[in-house]
Amino acid sequence: SLTIAGALYMIFSSWRLALGSFIAGIFIDIDHIIDVVREHGWSVKVKDFFHICHTAQFNRILLVLHGWEWLFILTFAAWLTDWNPWITGALIGLGHHMVLDTYANSTNLSTYSLLWRWKKGFHFDTLFPKFTRFKYRDSRYFPDRPA
Repeated sequence: SLTIAGALYMIFSSWRLALGSFIAGIFIDIDHIIDVVREHGWSVKVKDFFHICHTAQFNRILLVLHGWEWLFILTFAAWLTDWNPWITGALIGLGHHMVLDTYANSTNLSTYSLLWRWKKGFHFDTLFPKFTRFKYRDSRYFPDRPA
C-alpha cells in the first residue's frame, strides 16, 4: 500500500488520492477481526489472532470487505463525484489489495466475490482449498478435530 500510495503521489501530486489509497489498502483487512471473533470469541489474544489467520483456523469466513462488488460500487461512486480523490484513492487501495490477495491466496477469481462466497455458504475449505494443508496441521483452535 505504501508503494502504491507513493507512486500515486509522485504521478498525481495529490496527498488525498495517495492517503485514501494507503488507508483503504491496509484497513480492508479489518474484516479479519470480525471473522476471528465470530469463530473464536472475544478472548483471542493478539498473538493468537495472527496465528489463527496465518494457519487458516476457520470453518466459515465472511471477509465482508474483501469483495469485487465493492470495487464496482466505489467505481460508480468515484464517477458520480467527478473522481473525488478520497473515493478514487479508496478504489485504488481496495483494488490493488484484492488483486494481490487473489494472486497470493486463491486459485479462483470468484473467491473474492461476496455473492459467490455466500452461494458457497462461506465454507472456508470450499473457498480456500489451498489453505487446508495449513489448517489441519494445527488443531489447537479446533480441539474436536484430529491433529
